[in-house]
Amino acid sequence: MKALFLLLTSVLFISGCSSAIQTATQYYQFEQPINDSSRNVQDTQAQLRVQTVTLRGALNNRGIAMKVDSNQIHAANYHLWGESPDVMLSASAQQTLFNTMTNWMVIKGLPVITDQQQQRFYELEYELHHFNGDLQGNADISGLWRLYYTHPESGRRLISIHNFSSVLPIDDDGYDSLVATLEKMWQQINILAAKEIEKARI
Repeated sequence: MKALFLLLTSVLFISGCSSAIQTATQYYQFEQPINDSSRNVQDTQAQLRVQTVTLRGALNNRGIAMKVDSNQIHAANYHLWGESPDVMLSASAQQTLFNTMTNWMVIKGLPVITDQQQQRFYELEYELHHFNGDLQGNADISGLWRLYYTHPESGRRLISIHNFSSVLPIDDDGYDSLVATLEKMWQQINILAAKEIEKARI
């Protein structure tokens, strides 16, 4: 009995030590500051609705994704996004596009409004295939975006599809640098998209 008691005591002690040294969970988000700004519909030339970004499979997990080989992605256990990646990326895209496209009313996707003028709008859909780091010290974002135009008479139609791929080395080791690099890349992708959308305007 004494031996059993000592064994149980040892197990509980080891278990307690294991819990005590467990790595603390870290949460990350894009730093992108929000500046005071306003825009009236009558001062704009067109409306762009940014739909919720779609990410493939495990990329939309809260655990930050790391590519460990050509066919395997690992989601971090203790380094997590502060919110769902699709929500964070959609908000960031809307803000970057709003700041870049000064003659457009850029909003996150909403149901069609009954006013005749408001039924004419463009829609931007993102689909991300990569949104991760890798073991070579790179940040990787790739995918495609689709631009649609809706008119009350002709309905909704596809205007263009653009594929993109961006791989950049991170400045320092660690998740802080990976997140900062992913944010910089995402902003640049949206700035380039804004230029293409303005050229494609009907």
